[in-house]
Amino acid sequence: MVDLRGNPFYLDEAGERWVKETETAMTPHEKVCQLFADPLMGKSREELIQFLEEYPLAAIPFRAALYGNEEAQDIMAELQERAKIPYLYAGNCESGPNGALKGGTLVASGAQVRATRDARYAYEVGRITGSETSAVGYNWTFGPVGDIYGNWRNSLINTRAYGSDPQFVSDCVEAYNKGCMEYGVVPCLKHFPGDGWEERDQHLAISNNGLTCEEWDKTYGKIYQTAINHGVLSIMAAHFTLPAYQKKLNPQLEERDMQPACLSRELIGGLLRGRLGFHGLVVTDQTKMMGYYGMSRLDAIPLSIACGCDMILGINDIEEDVEAMKAGLKSGIVTEERLTEAIYRILACKAAIGLHRRKESGSFHPGKEALARIGCREHLEIAREASQKAVTLVKNTNGQLPLSPEVYKKIGVFVLSGNVGSLNSSYGQGVQSGGSDQITERILAALKKYGYEPELMVSSVNKGKIADFKAKYDAVMIFADITSFAQTNSVRLLWPHPMSSCYPWYIHDVPTVFTSFNYTNHLVDVARVPAFINAYNDTPETVDETVKRIAGLAPFEGNYDEDVWCGMWDTHF
Repeated sequence: MVDLRGNPFYLDEAGERWVKETETAMTPHEKVCQLFADPLMGKSREELIQFLEEYPLAAIPFRAALYGNEEAQDIMAELQERAKIPYLYAGNCESGPNGALKGGTLVASGAQVRATRDARYAYEVGRITGSETSAVGYNWTFGPVGDIYGNWRNSLINTRAYGSDPQFVSDCVEAYNKGCMEYGVVPCLKHFPGDGWEERDQHLAISNNGLTCEEWDKTYGKIYQTAINHGVLSIMAAHFTLPAYQKKLNPQLEERDMQPACLSRELIGGLLRGRLGFHGLVVTDQTKMMGYYGMSRLDAIPLSIACGCDMILGINDIEEDVEAMKAGLKSGIVTEERLTEAIYRILACKAAIGLHRRKESGSFHPGKEALARIGCREHLEIAREASQKAVTLVKNTNGQLPLSPEVYKKIGVFVLSGNVGSLNSSYGQGVQSGGSDQITERILAALKKYGYEPELMVSSVNKGKIADFKAKYDAVMIFADITSFAQTNSVRLLWPHPMSSCYPWYIHDVPTVFTSFNYTNHLVDVARVPAFINAYNDTPETVDETVKRIAGLAPFEGNYDEDVWCGMWDTHF
C-alpha cells in the first residue's frame, strides 16, 4: 500500500486520515471517475457543473484563456466549492503561464534557458508559473520537460527541452520544480521515459527511446532519479517504448508486443516504481495522441491503471471510457488493490498541497486582486532579461554583423510564419509564407525603432536584375516564426513560390541575416546564409532585443549547441 507519510507526499496525521476516510466514503462510480482528467473544452459554466456532478473527475487541465482570467477564476472556485473532492487544475506551462492564461507571461522556452546556460531562468519559469496560475486557481502544471535534445530532426522538443547535457537538464528540472512549489503548484515531470532520441512525434506515432540500459541510466535515468529523490509529486508517462529496459525486465517480451510506457508494466511497475522508487502520482500523457493506440482504447484504458499509472489524461467518450474502466475492474485486469493505490496517490497529491484544508475552510477563490500578478511588470522584466541573455549569434561568416542602420538603412524584409500543417496556411499543408500580420508588424516596428527603413519583399518567380536588387536594398533580413503542433513529424521551411525571389539567392551580393524566432534547426534549409540568429520566441521583448543586437547596440550573449549545425558540413559556412 502507498506510504502516505514518506516521499513524496510527507502527509501529517490529518492529511493521511483525510485520504483514507475519503477513499472509504467514495462510491465505486466516484472511484472510477477519479481516475480521469480532461480539459472539458467548449463547455459553459452550467455544462461544466452538470458534467462534473455526473462524472466527478480527479483533474481538469483548465483552459482559462478561453474564458478570460476573471471569469475562469470564478468558475474554477465555484467548481471547487461544489465538488465533494477538490480538483487538480492543470496548465501546460513549460515556458511560463502563457500556457494557460490569457496574457500570461512567456518567461523563457527550454531552448532559451539552454542558450543562457543558467538554470536560474528555469527557476523563474517555475516561480512565475506558480505565481500567475495560482492567482486564477491552478494547482498543477504539466512541466518541467525532462527530455534530452539528442536528435536535431526532433521538432517536438526542439524548443521545449533544456538541452543535450543531462546534468544541466536535471538542474533546470529541479529549479523549475522549486519555483512552482513556492506557490503550492505541483510540477509534473515529463515525458517518461524520455523524448529526444528519435524524430517521430508521439502525437502521431508510438515513439521510441533506443538507448541501452546503461546509457539511459546515465542520462534520462539520472534526471528522473534526482527528481524522485528530491520529492517530485507527479510524473507523466508518455507514449514511448524503451526496448532495452523492457527486454531486460521481461526477457520473454517480443518486440511486436512492446507497448509505450503508459501501457507497459515493465516501464511503470518495473522501472519507474521499482528501480527508481517513485511512489507519487503517475498520469498518462494525453490519450488522444496516436502514440497511445498500441491496442484498442477499450483495452488500453484499464491496462494503463493496471500497469501502474494512476490517472488517465484525456477522455474520448466519457460514457465509453468509464465503462471500459469498470469492465477492467470486473474482469480483474485492474485489481481492487491497484485501484485503491491509484486513488490514494491522487488524493495524497491533493492533500500534499493542502487542498483538503482549503476545502474545509472554503478558501478556493484567490481574490480579484491576485489577477494583478498576471503579466505584471516584474515578470515581463525577467522575461526580457532572459531574452537578452539568450539571443544567439550562431554564425557571422562574412563578419557583416552588426548592420548599423546608418550604413545599411534600406532593408528588404521577408517573414515566414504560421503553423505547419494548418488548413488555413498557404497551400493547405505548410507555412503562411509571407508572414502573419502580428509578427510582421512587430518586426517592422522594431526595425523602424532602431533607424532602419524596412520594406516587405514580394515573392515572385522572376528575380530581376542583381544590379536593381542591390540598388533597392542595402541588406536583407529574413525572419522565420514557424510553429507546429501534432500534425507533422518534421518542420521545414516552405517558400511561397517555386524558385522564389525571396530565396536567399542574393547572399553574395548584399549582406543577409536569417533569424528564427522559434525552431533552432532552420540552417538545414538555408545552409549558406552567412549570418544566422536563434532568438527562441516571438514576444515583443525578444523581437526588440534581437533587432537591437543586429544593429550593434547590444552584444549577443546566447550559446548554441552543436545540433544547430544539423549534422551538415556546409551549414558552417
